[in-house]
Order: sequence, then structure tokens, then C-alpha cells
Amino acid sequence: MAKGKRCLVLGGSGYVGGHVCQLLLERGARVAFTFWRNEARHSGALGLRVDLRDFAATEEVVAQATDRLGGLDALIQCAGTAGDPALYQGGDVDKLQGISEAGWDEMMAITAKSTFAACRAAARVMAQRGGQIVLVGSMDGVKTVPAPIHYAAGKGALRAMVQALAKELGPKGILVNMVAPGILDGGLAKLLADELLQEYLKHSSLKRTGTAREIAELVAWLALENSYLSGQSIVLDGGL
Repeated sequence: MAKGKRCLVLGGSGYVGGHVCQLLLERGARVAFTFWRNEARHSGALGLRVDLRDFAATEEVVAQATDRLGGLDALIQCAGTAGDPALYQGGDVDKLQGISEAGWDEMMAITAKSTFAACRAAARVMAQRGGQIVLVGSMDGVKTVPAPIHYAAGKGALRAMVQALAKELGPKGILVNMVAPGILDGGLAKLLADELLQEYLKHSSLKRTGTAREIAELVAWLALENSYLSGQSIVLDGGL
């Protein structure tokens, strides 16, 4: 079923995005992925450089990938930014007052605006034959956790976007879902103060962090196999 499906992964050079690309390739999909500063190479995949803060460039990279792949069956948004690393430390850090206007704008541009631009472009391509849109968000946009406000707001916007897009695009056969990871063993979790990480683990049912491969497994299933699930935000956090 997955053989030959054409997938575009935004943020394919990141911790989760890289694992998603590799798993899609293992399962026989044809993959294009985007990167910006951190160039990556996935054997058999097409890499495209784009600044996702640029709305027009984001729409254009979807069109470019579609042209190079000969169509588009799945759009997977793994791109994101953490913002200022100091906001993830413990102690008396004031997460609210520490967010600048520029920091807020960059977070929203990369997290929410780019996602909207890519989804709009992908919907035009998928309108005739249907397809899958899978967003990788975070539990921070779904649960009450001690996250920087702009980070949580951006991920919360993705959750609302999924619900609205699922209704809008469902009649065209386009399924839209979000995967919301908890604390993983790499990526953003590396910014957390150790005492905060230990608090997360203490309240986790599994008493461990997750892996990018575990997130990629669900993302790949949604992109390649899903036929009915839509409008959902699925939290993978080990029972936090």
C-alpha cells in the first residue's frame, strides 16, 4: 500500500523529521524533504532548501516537490523552532517576560504560518485524488505543562488548524491529523533543565523518554496507511 507514495517532509533535517524520512524510505515511499541551515542527506530522497518564514517560498517548495515527485500523496510538517534556549531552564526564569516580540513573530512564522502555507499549497495538489496531511506538534499545545508561552501557543495553533482543515478538506478525500510527542530522548528535550526533565519522568507511566523512531512509526502509518482517521491530535507521551 505504501509502495511508491509521494511524500514531502518539511523539516527533514531535524531530529524527528530525519527519522520520518528514513522510515518512509524504508517502507518504499518516494520522499522529498526540506531543510534550511542544517543540510541533511537521506539516500534516495530529494532535499530542497527553503526558509519556512517566507510564505511564498513555502508554497513554492510544495509545488517544486510535487513537480519533482510527479504528484503528492502526503505532506508531513516536522519543522519547528524552540526559540530562546534560556526559556527551557528551571529556577526563576520568567518565561512570559522573556519572550520578545521578534521571538514571538519567528515562532509563529515557522510553526503556524508556514504550516498554513504548506497545507494550502498541498490541498490544491490533492484536491482531485485525496491525500494525507500530518503535522508533528507537541503535547505542549494539548496539555497544561510548563512550556514557554509562544511555543505552546504555536503548537496549540496546529491543533486548531488540524480540526478546521479536516472539516474543510474531508470532502476532497484529504485526511488531516497531528502527532503530539511528549518528552523525547533528543531534540528539544536537550534544552530542558535536568530537574524539570526528572519531574516529567517521575509523572510518566513508562518512566522514560520517547524516541524519534517511535514518533516516526505513527507519522508513517498516518501518511501511508490511514484511510479513516481525521481531525485528531494524538498524544505520544508515555502516559504523562
